[in-house]
Amino acid sequence: MPPKSTNNDLVKDMKRELRQRDLKIKELELLIVKDPLTGLYNRRGFLELAKKLFSDIQWMRGNQSTLRKHLYIDSFVILFFDIDHFKKINDTYGHEIGDKILKFVSSIIEGKVRSADFVGRWGGEEIVAAFLGAKENDAYSKAEEIRKAIKSRVRIPGHPDFKVTVSIGVAELDGHATLEDLIKHADKAMYHAKQTGRDKVVKYSELKK
Repeated sequence: MPPKSTNNDLVKDMKRELRQRDLKIKELELLIVKDPLTGLYNRRGFLELAKKLFSDIQWMRGNQSTLRKHLYIDSFVILFFDIDHFKKINDTYGHEIGDKILKFVSSIIEGKVRSADFVGRWGGEEIVAAFLGAKENDAYSKAEEIRKAIKSRVRIPGHPDFKVTVSIGVAELDGHATLEDLIKHADKAMYHAKQTGRDKVVKYSELKK
């Protein structure tokens, strides 16, 4: 006869089931906030994290007098990326190639930002990044670095002369702007970059002059 299960065995089985359940819950949570193709945050995940951090920064900006200088962050920058001629790439070379390019571009962007920053796929070929504690000029320099890296490294397989480029908009938190305002400003700057030649970085502050 097989030995009877002891209380210890039952406890171990219960703990194992709970661990497996926790892992499944975490997997489901990742599916909700992560983009399956690129591994970046999806729009929902990006906005959830951005809203929380943006709210914290707004509170710090209003309470600087009660905080030590090294304990608060008073700046927030959004970068908005769009892969140039992406529809043409998909139509000419196929969606499989388009997906590979999108994944490669995403990995370059994610590899270039700091650990405190975060990146999300906004939709289609559009990618957003949030820079905490950064100023517009610093973010602009980083955006230029990313733009150059993508242009020099991303190619269409079998077509080395086709250089993949991105247009980028940069917007820094200013005055009483909301997070939604900030994203719209970065998007507007990106759109201006596309209208004026593509493969460039545009600051939203330049559009206000």
